Amino acid sequence: MATDAVHHQPLPRTRHAPAHNRTRERIFFAIMTILMVATILLGFRASYFPLGERPAALANTAIILHAAVFTLFLLLFAVQTTLIAAHRIRWHMKLGLWLYGIAALMFPLGLLAAIDELRRDVAINRYPLPRIDGRTFSIISVSGISCFAILMAWSYLQRRHPDAHKRLALYAVLAMMNAGTDRWPWQAWGINESWSWWAFTALLLLPAVYDLISLHRIHWATAFSAPFIWILFRYQFSIGHTQAWHALADLSLKLPH
Repeated sequence: MATDAVHHQPLPRTRHAPAHNRTRERIFFAIMTILMVATILLGFRASYFPLGERPAALANTAIILHAAVFTLFLLLFAVQTTLIAAHRIRWHMKLGLWLYGIAALMFPLGLLAAIDELRRDVAINRYPLPRIDGRTFSIISVSGISCFAILMAWSYLQRRHPDAHKRLALYAVLAMMNAGTDRWPWQAWGINESWSWWAFTALLLLPAVYDLISLHRIHWATAFSAPFIWILFRYQFSIGHTQAWHALADLSLKLPH
């Protein structure tokens, strides 16, 4: 069985880093996990989690499944961080099989949720943003879930290299955080909603700052992941406005549902 195979695999090689560096590393990744959970809770406090003034209101089964699976993934990701901090490496490896299995489900569910949102936007001729129609806007969800899938798959391939593995996995989840920051109550705070982008950017930069403080350099996984996510999200509407993307969006609308 897969679990038995993992059980007999050798543990990752121990890094001979100073004890204070290992402690600082555990604290940093724990803080990042708390920040990501808080970002999602705050962003979806009224539309999914029953934490706002009105009850959760979900559109349909595709959205419910996507949100439920992502919530489960985020909770298990937090547990994984705790297991590492507690030195439960074998438990971390075994739970990792479930985590990557759930991650594999998130990609198709994320695409289905994006297609469902596109159908609703097209049906009512909704422009989610000024001069941004539903077909163009659909690039946002697809960008996020694609970044997540690429970086999670790479983190699995790098599981024998803990420093790269954990950074790639962290950035895979960070790639989904714009969905939370975009839904923060900026208007209620009296702040322009454009600050959502800078909040998302700050989350992407935090691991780089940690690398500079801890390693005195930026780890290659951080050096790749942060610009990869930032550039794709910064210029995603340039892709979304193209005829090729609109043709792909129209094709997805023809899929059975």
